[in-house]
Amino acid sequence: MHDGGAIRDAAARDVQARWVAIVALVLHLSILPYDIMTGFRAFTWGDRGMERLITLKGFVGQQGSTIAWLTDAPIVPGEYLFAALPWRLGGPIGVILVQIALAVGAGWLVARIAGRLIPWRRAALGCGLLYVLLPQNIAFPHQLVTEAIATPLCVAWLALILAGVRGGRIAPFLLAGLCIGLAIFIRPVIAAMLPIAFVLALLMPAARAHLRTPGLYAMAAVGMAPLLLWTALSSAYTGQIGYNKGGSANLGWNLQSKAQITEKANGISPPADLQGGGGISVRRFLEEVALHKPAFAKAFLLDTVTVFVRGNSSKISVDYLGIDRNPAGWRHELIYAKDAQRSRSSNVLNPVYVIEAIASVLTGLFFAFCVWQAVRIGWDLIRGRPAPSPECVFLVIIAAAWLITVFVSAQIVNEAQGRLRNPAEAAFILFAAMALASRNRTLGAATVV
Repeated sequence: MHDGGAIRDAAARDVQARWVAIVALVLHLSILPYDIMTGFRAFTWGDRGMERLITLKGFVGQQGSTIAWLTDAPIVPGEYLFAALPWRLGGPIGVILVQIALAVGAGWLVARIAGRLIPWRRAALGCGLLYVLLPQNIAFPHQLVTEAIATPLCVAWLALILAGVRGGRIAPFLLAGLCIGLAIFIRPVIAAMLPIAFVLALLMPAARAHLRTPGLYAMAAVGMAPLLLWTALSSAYTGQIGYNKGGSANLGWNLQSKAQITEKANGISPPADLQGGGGISVRRFLEEVALHKPAFAKAFLLDTVTVFVRGNSSKISVDYLGIDRNPAGWRHELIYAKDAQRSRSSNVLNPVYVIEAIASVLTGLFFAFCVWQAVRIGWDLIRGRPAPSPECVFLVIIAAAWLITVFVSAQIVNEAQGRLRNPAEAAFILFAAMALASRNRTLGAATVV
């Protein structure tokens, strides 16, 4: 009888996951005509989309040495390589269709994980739809942004890691390494979460047994391989250590731009070495921070709030539909400019800003809950409290590692945006639902179906 009930529960979860995939597919296909009617206007309206399109076209049409072209490009190869074949086959619509397929698969995986880990009858449907209907997950598959490919890969990595710790087989770990490796190749900052997750796993007795098996190490080795191999190749070819040649996708460029934006926003004239495009070292950035502590402290706070509180409804209204869009830099007016308060006041009745304000309040409450629960549950696990399954333990570890990684990435990039958390949002939704299901109890007291 018990086995029959478990089979029925599994079948119900599978049905919910399929419905999530159907909703995601219908949603994206229903807005595809808008892309076509507008001549794919919003295709390049994502972050650095035009730069990425120019690079993509250059790569597709390049002649001569491919490695020379790749190393001279201003952005990391992963940002455009995965769009090259779909672009050749169908142009923007080819890229969008591939990205829609990845988005549908990601929604299905989120629902499957929720159905396994969260003891609610409609957990798969609820978590899956919440993920699918996030503004950025609606807009990004229709734009030329790295998240459109990297985020589904991160969701697949999460699903495979949990499958690996559940079954103990090496194959899911190797596949997980491939997924996160490609995601890191597309967005190198994702690599930071691997060592953070390992440190957190060391702190939790319930996770240490898995550190004595080869699975997680194999995942990490495979995961770091694509970026490391490309870095070695690029460094050998150019004579400059790094994964690109002084473009806009590296740490030095971001720190230089961040320092320049912060100082200009506070009425400070940036020194000459901050006004070029070659990038600066971490040491040089910290020297500038030491000279202008209040200005950079303000930027630190603004970036933290932006990445964890921005509702991102503007990804649809501004970056996709083009409502109130100011290509010259509407974010500067809202956040970084000296007259930001005046800008916000003048838009108090603007529907775009009102909706974003409501979405931001909800987002801020969500992340406050996530941080609180990560501390509460993480502390229980560090103290050796039992957990219902290894999957639950590693979901806590991964969510906490993502929280730290997103925070760090917000301080590294020149302008923090809510989109920086997109690769981690599936883990956050699943973790929050699991924490909510075990509220007023330790995680170890939760019952997982």
